[in-house]
Amino acid sequence: EDDDHEDDDHEDDDHEDENIPLFRPFGKGLIEDLKTKLPWYCSDFTDAFEVKAVITVLYLFWGALANAVAFGALLGENTEGYMGATETLLATAVLGMLYPLLCGQPLTIMGATGPIAAYIIALRSLGNAMGVKFLPLYAWSGVFLSGFLFLSAMFSLSNAIRKVTRFTEELFSVLVSVIFIFQALNYFVTLFTNTGEVLHGEAKAGLMVGLLTFFTAISIRGSRNGSLFNQWVRNRMADFAPVIAIGMGLALAWALIGHYGIEKVDMDFLAISEDGIAATTLGTDVRPWFVDLGDISGAGIGLSFVGGLFGFIVMYFDQNITVRLVNARDHKLKKGYGYDMDMMALAICTLLLSLVGCPWMVSATVPSLNHCRSLCFFGNEAGEATSEDDKTKLENKSFRALQGIRKLMEERDTDFLMEEGDAGVRAQSPPRSFSGSPSNLRDKSHTDLVRQVAHEASKALEMMSLPTGTGITCCLEQRVTPFMVHLLILLSLLFLRTALAGIPMAVLRGLFLYNGWSNLAGNEFWERIWLVITDPTKYPSKSFAKVTPLWKVHVWTLIQVVLLVLINVLMQSPAGFVFPIVIGLLHPLRLWLARTGLWSPEEIAMLDSHF
Repeated sequence: EDDDHEDDDHEDDDHEDENIPLFRPFGKGLIEDLKTKLPWYCSDFTDAFEVKAVITVLYLFWGALANAVAFGALLGENTEGYMGATETLLATAVLGMLYPLLCGQPLTIMGATGPIAAYIIALRSLGNAMGVKFLPLYAWSGVFLSGFLFLSAMFSLSNAIRKVTRFTEELFSVLVSVIFIFQALNYFVTLFTNTGEVLHGEAKAGLMVGLLTFFTAISIRGSRNGSLFNQWVRNRMADFAPVIAIGMGLALAWALIGHYGIEKVDMDFLAISEDGIAATTLGTDVRPWFVDLGDISGAGIGLSFVGGLFGFIVMYFDQNITVRLVNARDHKLKKGYGYDMDMMALAICTLLLSLVGCPWMVSATVPSLNHCRSLCFFGNEAGEATSEDDKTKLENKSFRALQGIRKLMEERDTDFLMEEGDAGVRAQSPPRSFSGSPSNLRDKSHTDLVRQVAHEASKALEMMSLPTGTGITCCLEQRVTPFMVHLLILLSLLFLRTALAGIPMAVLRGLFLYNGWSNLAGNEFWERIWLVITDPTKYPSKSFAKVTPLWKVHVWTLIQVVLLVLINVLMQSPAGFVFPIVIGLLHPLRLWLARTGLWSPEEIAMLDSHF
């Protein structure tokens, strides 16, 4: 009975998501989003006057810069420079400022992503195979894609993503992390394998700088749960972890250069065009900014329609799953959502990017989650008075938690009295498997009882975010930090090109590795992958760890792992153009798995709950 009450708010959210229609009449959902978000619009700017906002801007600037540079370099290599770092950086800066002013969830960060980059590369390969020029094909695909996004916003098609469960959301999130981690590790491996162009000293220096950046960020980020200093200092250190790590990486890189000389430690630095911000990667003479939409045949336009449709599938999942993860109840957001506003803002941005041949961008998963978590307040650090409504909810939850523990103890005492009255001294029966039902307390050992009481107490502590100061209590919801992050990128391109050119790529790749790794925190799919080699006494206190027999958990996880590998292999293959279809089939596959009978409805709920 107590378990039924502990997640009342969560169940209400799930019930609301289950009853939401798959689509709505033309424009109705968008109007409701505007009614929800516009009353908060002014506070979205005034609420940003917090130290945490400044810290977040300094941190996310490097993350967004590293993201743009990495994917810009990747696209440049695979599009023969027609879409490179210059286009990616400028698009990230300009569209990154426009999007948070228009969207419904400004906590997301606009940027290039692995799935989108992989699809653009696949589109390029398809155009080459069909004899269609890349930029006109890309621009027309973007025009059709913008149309699909517009229709999605007007008919509230994003509602469907709110029916998607952890099976799809967390698999997609791990996919994005894998792309981040792979790109970072591939850079460091290439330093040692590319002996013809990279000196051994440069390779060792790059690896040292990258690993120092990564491990410094990871270590300082973990100080939030440490024992040194007080909680406020630990929280500030954790917030500044990436910024401190970047400083350490830069200091080591230039210390090595100063000691050994640039000849022996000729590191790979951030490539910035010397022709100014108005020049494209290949130069405006070879590749002008505006794409010639007339330089394509009718068959090419037909192919662009298919390209726009498949691109819509990738962007739909990439965008909405990211927004869904940011909107997760654990982040304690209070200003409501705006999925249709998000899609309308994305439609506008996508059209503009397509016309100038810049990479499409969405709410990037890793930067968005890092942005949201960086703005979260932990424990009592928010320093705000608790509302009467919050106090009432907390009091009710606390009462139910205490009632649960009290009921366990009372029923155990009753069993002891019955045993003494019936048989005096009775031999202790061997411990049996723990079922969690109070009615079976007589069959449990004292160890089982202590474990259940400890479980109830841990849930109460987690619910109240007590003195540990590590539980999220609220989030700084505003539009200023994402705007400022991308404004800094634009200002850097305008005035700090020389300074940017002095940043070693190893530092940015180390941050890239950190972003991918930190995004895995709290991902139940990732936790279940390691469950097979985890000590049973160290299992996480998550619902999936209580499914019996445990092989059902491993089979469920294995299916997700196979799908993850399949998508990655498909993305790298000549048939990479169709990988969006596999992504689109993830949720139907999840529904089919629930009907196989291998898992009961209760087990499915424990393995694959909503966020």
